[in-house]
Amino acid sequence: MHQIKAFFKFVEIQTKVASFFPFLIGTLFAVYMDIAIDVPNLLLMFFSLLMIDLTTTGLNHYMDYRRAVLRSGYHYQVHNPLGKGEFSEKAAKTSLLVMLSLGAIFGIVLVLRTDLWVLMFGAMAFFIGVVYSFGPVPISRTILGELMSGVFMGGLIPLLSFYIHAYTATPMELSYQSGTLSLLVDIELLLPLFILSLPLVALIAGIMLANNTCDRDEDIIDKRYTLPVTMGLEKSLTLYKILVGLSYLSIAFGIGFDILPITCALVFVTMPTVTRQTAAFTSRPVKGETFINAVKNFIFVAGSISLSLLIEIVTK
Repeated sequence: MHQIKAFFKFVEIQTKVASFFPFLIGTLFAVYMDIAIDVPNLLLMFFSLLMIDLTTTGLNHYMDYRRAVLRSGYHYQVHNPLGKGEFSEKAAKTSLLVMLSLGAIFGIVLVLRTDLWVLMFGAMAFFIGVVYSFGPVPISRTILGELMSGVFMGGLIPLLSFYIHAYTATPMELSYQSGTLSLLVDIELLLPLFILSLPLVALIAGIMLANNTCDRDEDIIDKRYTLPVTMGLEKSLTLYKILVGLSYLSIAFGIGFDILPITCALVFVTMPTVTRQTAAFTSRPVKGETFINAVKNFIFVAGSISLSLLIEIVTK
């Protein structure tokens, strides 16, 4: 039981909500658009996504442990199960290899059942998932961490989870003729999904920004040149507020231009709570106290988007 708890801490199982909701929203959007759900494809993507997400988090902990200069403090002694001695390096390496292999296998089978777009998007996600924490200059140690996590988790996952059911309707088509390469995109089909994904992009980037803001002092010592290290504390907190605001602004835009159904206005019910939680975090950005507010903000907004789609589906 102790090793299981240590493993869950190693992969931060509680944070997997950041990939679950984008997956759920992409799936619900397919149902909303009257596209039949391919259950085997859904299961294959779910398990591939889960394994890659677990690998990314675990690899980040492993590399932080190996590269740490500061071997004290919350980030190393409390947050990282390797630094705390709860999880061994051998167990970490074995877990990472198994999870990465399973993620690749599930992904390959999914590609064989669909088309080359899934291969391209899946390969991109797989690559980013690895280099986010691994390599000579891991993305997580640069100013691109927030952008990459937001775009790939908040934007690519909903698109993929929708596309694995809709690929036969060719929502995207790449063609080459007479020396011209053309990309055809079904805007009517994909634009609503794009708008729905923007809050996910903003708030997942916000989770990473909040995390790095809390770790800023330790990251300076460990030579992690994250966005908060580069921008400074005050500008980072201001950016977090902007990201939260953009999540609501995108939904308002979608409803205002009749791109999204009116039920998506349900998102605005969460605004008072999210505003309070944002203020609590930005007034005292402490990892063990208020960082959880950034995760809660994402859950509130993503959960309300999911619920609005579900209401549309049931009341059609």
